[in-house]
Amino acid sequence: MTPVAANPADLAPAWVTALFVALVAAMWALVVAGAAAAARRAGWSGRAAVITGGVLAGWLALTLALAAAGVFSDFAAMPPRFPPILIIAVAAVVVLARSRAIAPLLAATPPTWLIHAQVFRVAVEFVLWRLVVAGAAPEIMSFTGRNFDIAVGLTAPVIAYACLTARVWPRAVALWWNVAGIAVLVNTVVHALLSVPTPLRMIVTEPPNSLVATAPYIWLPALLVPLAWSLHVLSIRQLRAGIGEPGARTTAGRARG
Repeated sequence: MTPVAANPADLAPAWVTALFVALVAAMWALVVAGAAAAARRAGWSGRAAVITGGVLAGWLALTLALAAAGVFSDFAAMPPRFPPILIIAVAAVVVLARSRAIAPLLAATPPTWLIHAQVFRVAVEFVLWRLVVAGAAPEIMSFTGRNFDIAVGLTAPVIAYACLTARVWPRAVALWWNVAGIAVLVNTVVHALLSVPTPLRMIVTEPPNSLVATAPYIWLPALLVPLAWSLHVLSIRQLRAGIGEPGARTTAGRARG
């Protein structure tokens, strides 16, 4: 198998790429702002938000530079160079989900925040759809193919309101919605990985699913997918702990961040 010569990012409309970059910037800012707000509620210093923003910015810069240099686009390399990006990001999500250090921040975060934030997946799906229309990405990556993430983004406000604001639905509905959201995301990622044109490819698409290895679209597996996973995992952790329930007594704790 030979490397894919053409850069699929060249087929992407400039306004779609600009929208994608703006979305990534907005989600970076949202995460930093959320960390800052939770830190204030928990009595921490502002360093929590600074560290969060710095680490994410460094990760985005590193993956962008490597993608721009064509490191991930050498699909003939063994072992494949692209999957480790997602593996590293998911490993960070697992560490985050199990960390006791963030418990005070999580306790200080309103449960609706983590669910409402999933609305960003609607914008991601719009971008992917336009990329499919432009011939830059295979249909398997869109809601017209095998990607159903848009359903999670569209239902997020309903779940947040019905389960956590109005409380007309039990919190268990929000819990299982998160589980379903993870399953939907796993489905999307598996199809995406199996259609990347590496020697391990099992799904052949036209065009090949090589856009996600280019700049700036490397940020899809490097940030946006792990962010969606993080929001689900942390929301499940909150819901199981009863954070935000009427009469629930959770102590955010005071610490020096």
